[in-house]
Amino acid sequence: MKAVVGVSRAIPRFAGEPFVRLVGRRIASNRDSPTVRASRLNQWMISGRTLRGAALDDAVLENMTMAAYFLYDLYHVLGKRTREAALVIRDEAYVAFVEREINGGGPFVYTGVHFGNFDIMGRVLGHTGWHMQALSVPEPNAGYQWQNEMRAKAGYELTPVSIESLKQAARRLDAGESVLTGLDRPLPEHDKVKPRFFGHPAQLPLLHVRLAMRARVPVVLVTSLREPDGRYRLLASEPIAMEGDKPTPEALLANAQRCLAPAEEWIRAHPAQWVMPHIAWPDLPIPD
Repeated sequence: MKAVVGVSRAIPRFAGEPFVRLVGRRIASNRDSPTVRASRLNQWMISGRTLRGAALDDAVLENMTMAAYFLYDLYHVLGKRTREAALVIRDEAYVAFVEREINGGGPFVYTGVHFGNFDIMGRVLGHTGWHMQALSVPEPNAGYQWQNEMRAKAGYELTPVSIESLKQAARRLDAGESVLTGLDRPLPEHDKVKPRFFGHPAQLPLLHVRLAMRARVPVVLVTSLREPDGRYRLLASEPIAMEGDKPTPEALLANAQRCLAPAEEWIRAHPAQWVMPHIAWPDLPIPD
């Protein structure tokens, strides 16, 4: 990760675009890599299982190129607050979103989507005062640990998922504080409840739903969209109230589906910006 940061910082903006496109093409050319295999399945599912052959190849290339843009954009300005802030569009929606949390409009269970550049948006939000406990991947490897340390510097309390961190999150919600977790990173273990994502049962987390149902608070999806000028716009759903008093499989499924709906809408509108390097539908074959 440090090498990636160093290269991204060294390459000036005027040379960034050709560099990014070269990197995207190199990544996409390795069809056997787990990242590219996940991208092929993801782009195929987004299209309603219609993309094939050269059209699917083009979609994967665009997806991998966009992933390279996100990394370059982040690491080119990392640690330079003024330059980080310049990449985020602070429109009325952004200001209202931050002020609602800072002024006690919650609590909410925020859930991030691997869409756009959440790290840049998250850092700027954190520097603006949007702070909370963030539940992260359990037993993080060195790469994830480095990312967690980077995110903690923006004001978040990063806690890998464990029994104790879940209890801590529940206490925070009970005390009127918000927490943050993820929406679309597939689970390594199978869950009996599998919401339909792009029309097919997916192995996705339900932690945001379980926390919100227990605390009787709404879920809010949050991420960012890369605009044509290279800046990022905040995307946030309206608060999604949880239905049902008990976390029965039926209630969990219904609430999970309602939370996935805004994410599906964003991803369908900008499929290249959904950068998820893991497969959510392990029972489906990788399309040609």
